[in-house]
Order: sequence, then structure tokens, then C-alpha cells
Amino acid sequence: MVKIRSLEETTRRYAKRSLQAFLEGKKNLNWIVGVVRSSGVRGPRLAQIFRDLQDYGDKERFGAAYQACQAQGWLEAEARDK
Repeated sequence: MVKIRSLEETTRRYAKRSLQAFLEGKKNLNWIVGVVRSSGVRGPRLAQIFRDLQDYGDKERFGAAYQACQAQGWLEAEARDK
């Protein structure tokens, strides 16, 4: 039997794997911002991806991606949820 993932799970995995590629130096900041924008992953779900990858790859690239997402307001729901 084939396991079918939900659209939410698929987009979350896409955003996470894309962020991993960015942190490995494979893509640039504009690319990851575009990926996150098009994925629609926002708020706590996006914040969880960042938490999962906080110790992965290049720290400067991580900070740049996090700040870019924060500047777009994509992490705002995280602050409201606390």
C-alpha cells in the first residue's frame, strides 16, 4: 500500500529540505526566501523547521535566513502563540 502524505506535510518537508540545501551552501538567500514564500509554511510550523535545523550547516547562513523570514513577518504567529 502506498502512503499518501498530506499537502501540509509535503510543503513542510519541501521547505525543510530546501533550508538544509541553503545551509549547506548550495543555494543563495534569495532562493530560500522564494522557496519559503511559495511554500506557504508560516508561524509555528516555520519556526519549528528553524529549531530543527539550528545546529545544522553554516551558522551565518542560518541567521541570514531566519532574519529574512522574520523581516517578512512569516514568524510572527510564533510570538503571538507564546
